[in-house]
Amino acid sequence: MYVVYLDESGDPNGWNNNQNHFILGGLAVHEGQIGRVSTLLDEIQAAFFPEISIPLKFHAVDLYNGRERFRNLTEPVRQELLDAIYDALGAIHYPQVNLFATAMHISAVADADQSLRATFEDVVQRVNAFLARLHHQGNPQKGMLIIDRSQSTESRYRTLIAQFRASGGNIGNIADIPYFSQSSETRLLQLADFCAYAVFRYYERSDASLLNKILSGFDRPSRDEPPDGLKHIIRPSIPYNCLACSWR
Repeated sequence: MYVVYLDESGDPNGWNNNQNHFILGGLAVHEGQIGRVSTLLDEIQAAFFPEISIPLKFHAVDLYNGRERFRNLTEPVRQELLDAIYDALGAIHYPQVNLFATAMHISAVADADQSLRATFEDVVQRVNAFLARLHHQGNPQKGMLIIDRSQSTESRYRTLIAQFRASGGNIGNIADIPYFSQSSETRLLQLADFCAYAVFRYYERSDASLLNKILSGFDRPSRDEPPDGLKHIIRPSIPYNCLACSWR
């Protein structure tokens, strides 16, 4: 089984805060690799905060902007810590970890509900396609979704996947309902947050520095094909020459 950890970056109701993009992204980790991948942030914490024994919550936007736990760190140290996390995330690839993210431009939807629904469905469909590809290769696997509880209510996501199944959506490789956890409770959701934030910085701030570090980890059908794990949804009449759009 692959456990798929998802987190949001940005606001699906971007009209209210002058944002143009909402991101849902994260990573699919084979159950046998969860423990090993979880230790990545433990090792980084030990290097940067050797005096703290309890697990810190690493949150990308707080680290980038020097908030909360990271407010006393100098900018060079925060940058070094960001680089360490993204370098570690970028170094683990399929079959241990596959990255996925969908960037929704608000021009493509009518309201926040449609934004969240379309983004979630797109990510889930592409995770399902990844699992179907494994099945065709003789490696049948199911996927279980775990979503950060702190971002949106559980009921919204549960309703969305129920509606998707009822409408005939092709997500037969996704087992059961989504599950929810606080990001402070699992390192994998924290890594999902860093994945989503890198995509947000790229689309909302035209900053590719973080995304470039993890780009090779996004799901792709083969080594010779462009990543299918990154998708940009935008109204067709708007020209946009981003990484994901250029591949398609």
